[in-house]
Amino acid sequence: MHPLFSNRASFIFYLCGWVPLGAMLGFVLSISGGLSWEEATALTTPVTLFLVFICLTPWYSCRFLPLRSTPNWKLLINHLMAAIVSSAAVLVLARVLAESLSTFFPNLPKQFSLFAPVLAGMVVLLYFLSIAIHYVALAFQSSRDAETLARDAELKALKAQINPHFLFNSLHSISALTTIDPVKARDMCIRLSDFLRLSLRLGEGGDIPFGEELALARIYLDVEQVRFGDRLRVFQDIDPDCADCEVPPLLVQPLVENAIKHGIATMVDGGEISMKAHRSRGAMRFVIENPFDPEAPAARKSGIGLANVRNRLRIRYGNDARLDVQVEPNVYRVVLSLPVQDATREARP
Repeated sequence: MHPLFSNRASFIFYLCGWVPLGAMLGFVLSISGGLSWEEATALTTPVTLFLVFICLTPWYSCRFLPLRSTPNWKLLINHLMAAIVSSAAVLVLARVLAESLSTFFPNLPKQFSLFAPVLAGMVVLLYFLSIAIHYVALAFQSSRDAETLARDAELKALKAQINPHFLFNSLHSISALTTIDPVKARDMCIRLSDFLRLSLRLGEGGDIPFGEELALARIYLDVEQVRFGDRLRVFQDIDPDCADCEVPPLLVQPLVENAIKHGIATMVDGGEISMKAHRSRGAMRFVIENPFDPEAPAARKSGIGLANVRNRLRIRYGNDARLDVQVEPNVYRVVLSLPVQDATREARP
Protein backbone atom coordinates (compact mmCIF):
# COMPACT_ATOMS: atom_id res chain seq x y z
CA MET A 1 0.00 0.00 0.00
CA HIS A 2 1.18 3.50 -0.77
CA PRO A 3 2.51 5.20 2.41
CA LEU A 4 0.24 8.21 1.83
CA PHE A 5 -2.79 6.05 2.63
CA SER A 6 -1.39 5.21 6.07
CA ASN A 7 -1.22 8.86 7.10
CA ARG A 8 -4.37 10.96 6.83
CA ALA A 9 -2.54 14.29 7.22
CA SER A 10 -0.08 13.46 4.45
CA PHE A 11 -2.85 12.38 2.11
CA ILE A 12 -4.82 15.57 2.75
CA PHE A 13 -1.67 17.60 2.09
CA TYR A 14 -1.20 15.65 -1.15
CA LEU A 15 -4.77 16.41 -2.22
CA CYS A 16 -4.30 20.11 -1.44
CA GLY A 17 -1.21 20.12 -3.65
CA TRP A 18 -3.35 19.13 -6.61
CA VAL A 19 -5.63 22.16 -6.29
CA PRO A 20 -3.17 24.56 -7.99
CA LEU A 21 -2.16 21.83 -10.46
CA GLY A 22 -5.80 21.31 -11.43
CA ALA A 23 -6.29 25.06 -11.80
CA MET A 24 -3.21 25.26 -14.00
CA LEU A 25 -4.45 22.34 -16.12
CA GLY A 26 -7.85 24.00 -16.57
CA PHE A 27 -6.22 27.31 -17.53
CA VAL A 28 -4.01 25.64 -20.17
CA LEU A 29 -6.96 23.69 -21.63
CA SER A 30 -9.14 26.79 -21.78
CA ILE A 31 -6.47 28.62 -23.77
CA SER A 32 -5.58 25.76 -26.12
CA GLY A 33 -9.18 24.62 -26.71
CA GLY A 34 -10.97 27.92 -26.45
CA LEU A 35 -13.03 26.67 -23.50
CA SER A 36 -15.03 28.89 -21.22
CA TRP A 37 -14.24 28.74 -17.52
CA GLU A 38 -17.42 26.70 -16.93
CA GLU A 39 -16.40 24.15 -19.58
CA ALA A 40 -12.81 24.00 -18.32
CA THR A 41 -13.97 23.49 -14.72
CA ALA A 42 -16.50 20.79 -15.62
CA LEU A 43 -13.88 18.89 -17.61
CA THR A 44 -10.71 19.31 -15.52
CA THR A 45 -12.26 18.58 -12.11
CA PRO A 46 -12.89 14.84 -12.73
CA VAL A 47 -9.71 14.60 -14.82
CA THR A 48 -7.67 16.06 -11.96
CA LEU A 49 -9.25 13.63 -9.47
CA PHE A 50 -8.31 10.78 -11.79
CA LEU A 51 -4.75 12.11 -12.01
CA VAL A 52 -4.58 12.26 -8.22
CA PHE A 53 -4.61 8.45 -8.11
CA ILE A 54 -2.80 7.86 -11.41
CA CYS A 55 0.20 9.79 -10.12
CA LEU A 56 0.44 7.55 -7.06
CA THR A 57 1.20 4.48 -9.16
CA PRO A 58 4.89 5.40 -9.79
CA TRP A 59 5.54 4.48 -6.16
CA TYR A 60 5.46 0.81 -7.07
CA SER A 61 7.45 1.08 -10.30
CA CYS A 62 10.06 3.28 -8.61
CA ARG A 63 10.50 0.69 -5.86
CA PHE A 64 10.77 -2.06 -8.46
CA LEU A 65 13.24 -0.03 -10.56
CA PRO A 66 15.72 1.64 -8.17
CA LEU A 67 17.87 4.34 -9.76
CA ARG A 68 21.26 2.99 -8.71
CA SER A 69 20.82 -0.60 -9.81
CA THR A 70 18.61 -0.25 -12.91
CA PRO A 71 20.06 0.49 -16.39
CA ASN A 72 19.08 3.88 -17.79
CA TRP A 73 17.48 2.38 -20.91
CA LYS A 74 15.27 0.17 -18.76
CA LEU A 75 14.23 3.10 -16.58
CA LEU A 76 13.39 5.22 -19.63
CA ILE A 77 11.39 2.54 -21.44
CA ASN A 78 9.37 1.45 -18.42
CA HIS A 79 8.52 4.90 -17.17
CA LEU A 80 7.84 6.24 -20.67
CA MET A 81 5.44 3.38 -21.40
CA ALA A 82 3.68 3.96 -18.08
CA ALA A 83 3.37 7.68 -18.86
CA ILE A 84 1.93 6.97 -22.31
CA VAL A 85 -0.59 4.48 -20.92
CA SER A 86 -1.62 6.97 -18.24
CA SER A 87 -1.97 9.73 -20.82
CA ALA A 88 -4.12 7.49 -23.03
CA ALA A 89 -6.34 6.62 -20.07
CA VAL A 90 -6.83 10.29 -19.26
CA LEU A 91 -7.66 11.08 -22.90
CA VAL A 92 -10.29 8.35 -22.95
CA LEU A 93 -11.78 9.73 -19.75
CA ALA A 94 -11.73 13.27 -21.14
CA ARG A 95 -13.41 12.11 -24.36
CA VAL A 96 -16.17 10.36 -22.43
CA LEU A 97 -16.65 13.42 -20.24
CA ALA A 98 -16.84 15.71 -23.28
CA GLU A 99 -19.56 13.55 -24.79
CA SER A 100 -21.42 13.30 -21.48
CA LEU A 101 -21.34 17.05 -20.95
CA SER A 102 -22.51 17.86 -24.49
CA THR A 103 -26.02 18.41 -23.15
CA PHE A 104 -24.80 21.39 -21.15
CA PHE A 105 -21.89 22.38 -23.39
CA PRO A 106 -22.74 21.52 -27.04
CA ASN A 107 -19.36 22.66 -28.44
CA LEU A 108 -17.26 20.63 -26.00
CA PRO A 109 -16.99 17.44 -28.15
CA LYS A 110 -15.89 19.53 -31.16
CA GLN A 111 -13.26 21.34 -29.09
CA PHE A 112 -11.81 18.04 -27.80
CA SER A 113 -9.52 17.69 -30.84
CA LEU A 114 -8.05 21.12 -30.08
CA PHE A 115 -7.02 20.51 -26.47
CA ALA A 116 -6.41 16.74 -26.62
CA PRO A 117 -2.69 16.98 -27.65
CA VAL A 118 -2.06 19.58 -24.94
CA LEU A 119 -3.84 17.43 -22.36
CA ALA A 120 -1.79 14.38 -23.38
CA GLY A 121 1.46 16.32 -23.03
CA MET A 122 0.44 17.76 -19.66
CA VAL A 123 -0.38 14.29 -18.33
CA VAL A 124 3.02 12.96 -19.43
CA LEU A 125 4.79 15.88 -17.73
CA LEU A 126 2.80 15.47 -14.54
CA TYR A 127 3.47 11.74 -14.52
CA PHE A 128 7.22 12.25 -14.90
CA LEU A 129 7.09 14.87 -12.15
CA SER A 130 5.42 12.29 -9.95
CA ILE A 131 8.16 9.78 -10.79
CA ALA A 132 10.84 12.28 -9.76
CA ILE A 133 9.05 13.06 -6.49
CA HIS A 134 8.68 9.36 -5.69
CA TYR A 135 12.38 8.72 -6.28
CA VAL A 136 13.20 11.60 -3.93
CA ALA A 137 10.80 10.18 -1.34
CA LEU A 138 12.34 6.73 -1.65
CA ALA A 139 15.84 8.17 -1.29
CA PHE A 140 14.76 10.05 1.84
CA GLN A 141 13.14 6.93 3.26
CA SER A 142 16.24 4.86 2.51
CA SER A 143 18.45 7.43 4.20
CA ARG A 144 16.19 7.54 7.24
CA ASP A 145 16.06 3.73 7.46
CA ALA A 146 19.85 3.54 7.20
CA GLU A 147 20.20 6.12 9.96
CA THR A 148 17.77 4.18 12.15
CA LEU A 149 19.61 0.91 11.54
CA ALA A 150 22.94 2.55 12.33
CA ARG A 151 21.51 4.03 15.54
CA ASP A 152 20.05 0.67 16.57
CA ALA A 153 23.31 -1.11 15.81
CA GLU A 154 25.27 1.39 17.90
CA LEU A 155 22.76 1.10 20.72
CA LYS A 156 22.99 -2.70 20.70
CA ALA A 157 26.78 -2.50 20.72
CA LEU A 158 26.71 -0.19 23.74
CA LYS A 159 24.24 -2.41 25.57
CA ALA A 160 26.39 -5.45 24.77
CA GLN A 161 29.30 -3.85 26.64
CA ILE A 162 27.42 -3.78 29.94
CA ASN A 163 27.10 -7.47 30.81
CA PRO A 164 30.68 -8.48 29.88
CA HIS A 165 32.04 -5.49 31.81
CA PHE A 166 30.04 -6.33 34.93
CA LEU A 167 30.67 -10.06 34.52
CA PHE A 168 34.43 -9.49 34.45
CA ASN A 169 34.31 -7.51 37.72
CA SER A 170 32.00 -10.01 39.41
CA LEU A 171 34.11 -13.03 38.44
CA HIS A 172 37.16 -11.24 39.77
CA SER A 173 35.35 -10.72 43.10
CA ILE A 174 34.20 -14.35 43.21
CA SER A 175 37.75 -15.49 42.53
CA ALA A 176 38.94 -13.47 45.51
CA LEU A 177 36.18 -14.83 47.76
CA THR A 178 36.79 -18.50 46.95
CA THR A 179 39.89 -18.59 49.14
CA ILE A 180 38.54 -16.27 51.85
CA ASP A 181 34.90 -17.29 52.19
CA PRO A 182 33.71 -20.13 49.89
CA VAL A 183 30.12 -19.85 51.21
CA LYS A 184 29.93 -16.19 50.19
CA ALA A 185 31.50 -17.05 46.84
CA ARG A 186 28.75 -19.62 46.21
CA ASP A 187 26.03 -17.16 47.29
CA MET A 188 27.48 -14.54 44.99
CA CYS A 189 27.47 -16.98 42.06
CA ILE A 190 23.76 -17.67 42.60
CA ARG A 191 22.87 -14.00 42.82
CA LEU A 192 25.03 -13.23 39.80
CA SER A 193 23.19 -15.89 37.83
CA ASP A 194 19.84 -14.31 38.77
CA PHE A 195 21.08 -10.88 37.75
CA LEU A 196 22.41 -12.01 34.37
CA ARG A 197 19.22 -13.94 33.61
CA LEU A 198 17.04 -10.89 34.31
CA SER A 199 19.35 -8.40 32.61
CA LEU A 200 19.49 -10.47 29.43
CA ARG A 201 15.71 -10.73 29.36
CA LEU A 202 15.22 -7.00 29.85
CA GLY A 203 18.02 -6.07 27.48
CA GLU A 204 16.41 -7.89 24.56
CA GLY A 205 13.44 -5.53 24.38
CA GLY A 206 12.93 -1.80 24.14
CA ASP A 207 12.19 0.58 26.99
CA ILE A 208 11.06 -0.84 30.31
CA PRO A 209 9.30 0.64 33.37
CA PHE A 210 11.69 2.36 35.76
CA GLY A 211 10.41 0.09 38.52
CA GLU A 212 11.82 -2.96 36.71
CA GLU A 213 15.09 -1.15 36.03
CA LEU A 214 15.39 -0.28 39.70
CA ALA A 215 14.62 -3.88 40.71
CA LEU A 216 17.47 -5.02 38.45
CA ALA A 217 19.82 -2.56 40.15
CA ARG A 218 18.66 -3.91 43.51
CA ILE A 219 19.63 -7.45 42.47
CA TYR A 220 23.03 -6.13 41.45
CA LEU A 221 23.39 -4.53 44.88
CA ASP A 222 22.50 -7.89 46.45
CA VAL A 223 25.37 -9.43 44.51
CA GLU A 224 27.78 -6.81 45.79
CA GLN A 225 26.30 -7.04 49.30
CA VAL A 226 27.71 -10.55 49.53
CA ARG A 227 31.14 -9.14 48.78
CA PHE A 228 31.10 -6.03 50.98
CA GLY A 229 28.74 -7.05 53.77
CA ASP A 230 28.07 -4.22 56.24
CA ARG A 231 30.45 -1.94 54.36
CA LEU A 232 27.74 -1.42 51.73
CA ARG A 233 24.62 0.44 52.80
CA VAL A 234 21.82 1.65 50.53
CA PHE A 235 19.33 4.48 50.94
CA GLN A 236 16.42 4.92 48.52
CA ASP A 237 13.99 7.78 48.06
CA ILE A 238 11.97 6.88 44.97
CA ASP A 239 8.88 8.80 43.92
CA PRO A 240 6.09 6.23 43.30
CA ASP A 241 5.17 8.13 40.11
CA CYS A 242 8.53 7.08 38.65
CA ALA A 243 7.72 3.35 38.69
CA ASP A 244 5.83 3.37 35.38
CA CYS A 245 8.17 5.75 33.56
CA GLU A 246 9.62 4.20 30.39
CA VAL A 247 13.45 4.12 30.41
CA PRO A 248 16.09 2.24 28.40
CA PRO A 249 17.05 -1.04 30.08
CA LEU A 250 20.35 -1.44 31.95
CA LEU A 251 20.66 2.30 32.49
CA VAL A 252 20.90 2.47 36.30
CA GLN A 253 23.11 -0.57 36.93
CA PRO A 254 26.28 0.97 35.41
CA LEU A 255 25.79 4.02 37.66
CA VAL A 256 25.45 1.81 40.74
CA GLU A 257 28.48 -0.21 39.69
CA ASN A 258 30.45 3.00 39.25
CA ALA A 259 29.46 4.14 42.74
CA ILE A 260 30.65 0.89 44.29
CA LYS A 261 33.84 0.43 42.30
CA HIS A 262 35.14 3.98 42.67
CA GLY A 263 33.47 4.86 45.96
CA ILE A 264 32.57 2.16 48.45
CA ALA A 265 35.45 -0.11 47.45
CA THR A 266 38.01 2.64 48.11
CA MET A 267 36.93 3.19 51.73
CA VAL A 268 37.91 1.00 54.66
CA ASP A 269 34.61 1.45 56.44
CA GLY A 270 32.57 1.47 53.26
CA GLY A 271 29.68 3.88 53.00
CA GLU A 272 26.14 4.53 51.92
CA ILE A 273 24.87 4.74 48.36
CA SER A 274 21.92 7.10 48.05
CA MET A 275 19.45 6.75 45.17
CA LYS A 276 16.71 9.33 44.65
CA ALA A 277 14.21 9.61 41.83
CA HIS A 278 11.53 12.23 41.30
CA ARG A 279 9.22 13.02 38.41
CA SER A 280 7.75 16.35 37.33
CA ARG A 281 6.33 17.80 34.09
CA GLY A 282 7.10 14.87 31.82
CA ALA A 283 10.69 14.49 33.03
CA MET A 284 12.41 12.30 35.59
CA ARG A 285 15.48 13.14 37.66
CA PHE A 286 17.49 10.27 39.12
CA VAL A 287 20.35 11.09 41.51
CA ILE A 288 22.87 8.62 42.88
CA GLU A 289 25.42 9.69 45.50
CA ASN A 290 28.27 7.86 47.15
CA PRO A 291 31.19 8.77 49.38
CA PHE A 292 34.71 8.33 48.06
CA ASP A 293 38.23 8.71 49.29
CA PRO A 294 39.99 11.46 47.33
CA GLU A 295 43.33 10.08 48.51
CA ALA A 296 42.66 6.59 47.22
CA PRO A 297 45.35 5.30 44.81
CA ALA A 298 42.87 4.80 41.97
CA ALA A 299 41.77 8.22 40.72
CA ARG A 300 38.10 8.70 40.15
CA LYS A 301 37.38 8.91 36.41
CA SER A 302 34.36 8.57 34.16
CA GLY A 303 35.06 5.11 32.82
CA ILE A 304 33.16 2.82 30.55
CA GLY A 305 30.06 2.86 32.75
CA LEU A 306 29.35 6.59 32.59
CA ALA A 307 30.54 6.87 28.99
CA ASN A 308 28.22 4.03 28.02
CA VAL A 309 25.21 5.68 29.67
CA ARG A 310 26.01 9.03 28.06
CA ASN A 311 26.22 7.46 24.60
CA ARG A 312 22.98 5.56 25.04
CA LEU A 313 21.19 8.69 26.19
CA ARG A 314 22.53 10.60 23.19
CA ILE A 315 21.35 7.93 20.76
CA ARG A 316 17.96 7.48 22.41
CA TYR A 317 17.06 11.06 23.33
CA GLY A 318 19.50 13.39 21.58
CA ASN A 319 19.82 16.63 23.54
CA ASP A 320 16.68 15.99 25.60
CA ALA A 321 18.52 13.90 28.22
CA ARG A 322 21.58 14.69 30.35
CA LEU A 323 24.03 12.94 32.62
CA ASP A 324 25.82 15.36 34.93
CA VAL A 325 28.65 14.58 37.36
CA GLN A 326 29.08 16.68 40.49
CA VAL A 327 32.10 16.22 42.75
CA GLU A 328 32.07 17.66 46.26
CA PRO A 329 34.42 16.99 49.19
CA ASN A 330 34.17 13.24 49.81
CA VAL A 331 30.90 12.99 47.82
CA TYR A 332 30.45 11.93 44.21
CA ARG A 333 27.07 12.62 42.63
CA VAL A 334 25.63 11.56 39.27
CA VAL A 335 22.44 13.26 38.09
CA LEU A 336 20.43 11.63 35.32
CA SER A 337 17.68 13.73 33.69
CA LEU A 338 15.53 12.39 30.89
CA PRO A 339 12.07 12.82 29.36
CA VAL A 340 9.67 10.05 30.27
CA GLN A 341 6.31 8.61 29.31
CA ASP A 342 3.97 6.53 31.39
CA ALA A 343 4.10 2.85 30.32
CA THR A 344 0.56 2.16 31.56
CA ARG A 345 -0.78 5.15 29.64
CA GLU A 346 0.85 3.95 26.40
CA ALA A 347 -0.64 0.48 26.88
CA ARG A 348 -4.20 1.79 26.92
CA PRO A 349 -6.20 1.29 23.68
